Formats: sequence, structure tokens, C-alpha cells
Amino acid sequence: MTWVERNREQIEKIRIYLAGFREAKPPVFDWFQGGKDPLFPYAPESDRGTALLLCFCALYQGIQAEKLIRVLAYLFKEYGNDFFRLSKLPFDDLQARMDRLTDLRNWEIAPKAPGILRSVSDFFFKHGRLGPWVMAQADGEETVRVLCEEIFMMGKTSALKSKPRYFLWLLTQLPGGEPSRFWTSHTLLPITPGHLRFLREFGPLKGRKHSPWVTPEEKLAYCNRFYRMLAPENPWSVYAPLDAYLKPNGFTERRPSHPDPSTLSKAGTGFPFSGLPGSVLDAVQESERKWLCRDILGGCLQCPLAPDCPGREEL
Repeated sequence: MTWVERNREQIEKIRIYLAGFREAKPPVFDWFQGGKDPLFPYAPESDRGTALLLCFCALYQGIQAEKLIRVLAYLFKEYGNDFFRLSKLPFDDLQARMDRLTDLRNWEIAPKAPGILRSVSDFFFKHGRLGPWVMAQADGEETVRVLCEEIFMMGKTSALKSKPRYFLWLLTQLPGGEPSRFWTSHTLLPITPGHLRFLREFGPLKGRKHSPWVTPEEKLAYCNRFYRMLAPENPWSVYAPLDAYLKPNGFTERRPSHPDPSTLSKAGTGFPFSGLPGSVLDAVQESERKWLCRDILGGCLQCPLAPDCPGREEL
């Protein structure tokens, strides 16, 4: 018997868990108009809001989301709407403004950040409004390919191509979005540490001593088969619930204040797509930490998987 055949009851519990996230929005949306702590005067679904999301994804490497959003808010404050046409403005000026953020020296791609932003700006000028452009592609994987080919350090040589895949997933979460118009049967979600924690605790990786993949491409395909099995009609809906599993909820504990170059170091560093996470048991050593899954569901009592979860509250 296959894992699916042996675990019908478990799969139904997982689907109930997924349903608890239907109203949840990506934490990054909190910093846009209509969010809890807006730093930008645009809704994420607006043309400029979507453009900012692409800038965010292009730079989302080796830095925590809270810190990166402060960098973007600082640059937006400096440039206003000229932020979207950085490729037409003096490069030295952008570099000088970035150099003021002295606590970014440990950010591995900091020296390349100005070039990345100018590359994204060139993409805006070439393709225009991002929403209609993605809809016109009508193919998520083709969208990923073009983003990688045309934007500097977007993942052209990466097997996982997490940055463009994350951007594409964010588009599925926009109010009024129509994911079925661009999310095809072969479009792939990115993998996060939360996804792997979930697969090891509740999925087909539980009890395995060795990974069933050898290459990154096989890993991406393996995880996405699991996502599609859970939600064949809308596989993008699996991303947030699995990503939130035993994920420290830094978004609710550390809101970014008004951007100030001298205080950017407060947000720390990290990257959700790099490397493999530690074991689930390691993840729950700090029993006082808040988990994103717990916050979204309103407590472990609301979770159908809680009885078997090592990070649960006492039930």
C-alpha cells in the first residue's frame, strides 16, 4: 500500500488543518495599505503594491523579512514614486543611500542590492503592469523562467528558484486574484523549512532515515506532489499552512517602526529558503516561543493535528 492509502484518516485531518488558514494573509501584506502596520501607501494588489512585492522577493535572501521591509521603506521614503524608476536615476546616488545603512554589512548580497533593484526597475519598464503581464503568460513556470532570466540574482542558476516562486505564490493571495489563470498543472511552489518540518512530522517523511530525493529538482518535485495530493484544485493553498507549522511568529512579536538607517539592525537576519531546518524536536526546545500556526488557528485546541504535535500547548 502507498503512504496515501495507509493514511486516509491522517490526510483528512491535514485538510481540516489547511482549512483553518483560509482567511490568513501573508504577513508581508501587513506593511501595505489596509494591513496592520502599513509602511507603504499602496494596497498589495495595486500596480505599485505588486511592484514592491517583486522588489521584496528579489532581495529576500540572507535577511529577515522585517529588516528587508525596513530597507525598502527607507528607500521609498528617500525616493517617493521615483523608487519605481531607479534604473533611470544615477546609480551612484542609490549606492550612496544604501551605504548609509551601515548595519547591512553582514548581508551577503548588500553590495549587489542596488543592481538588483535597478534590474527590477528595468523589468517594470519592459513589461509594464505586473498583474496583466502574469495573466498574459498564462503559465506559472514560464513566468518563473522569465523572471529568472531578466532580473539580476532572481534565481537563474538555482535549481529551486525560490524567489520567483514565492512572488508567484504571493500573487495567488491578492484580493481579487485569479490564480487559476496562471497556475497550471505543472506550476511549482517553493519549499520552506516549515514545509519540511510538516512532512517529517505528519507526512511521508515521518520515520524515514534518508531523504527520498537526491537532487534539488527531485526534492522540489517530491514536495509538490504532496501539495497537489492535499489540494489538487488549488495547490497554492497548501503553502501558508505548512510554512506556518512550528514557525516562530516574529511578525506579531517584532513590528517594524518607521524606517531609520541607524536602527535597522534590530530585526536580525535569516532566510526562509536556505538550507535544511533542524529536527522538529529541536524546534520546540524553546517552549515559550509563539508559533505562527498556533496564532492563526487561535490556539492548539483548534488544531486537528495537535494530539500528535511535539510543539503543542498542554491540552
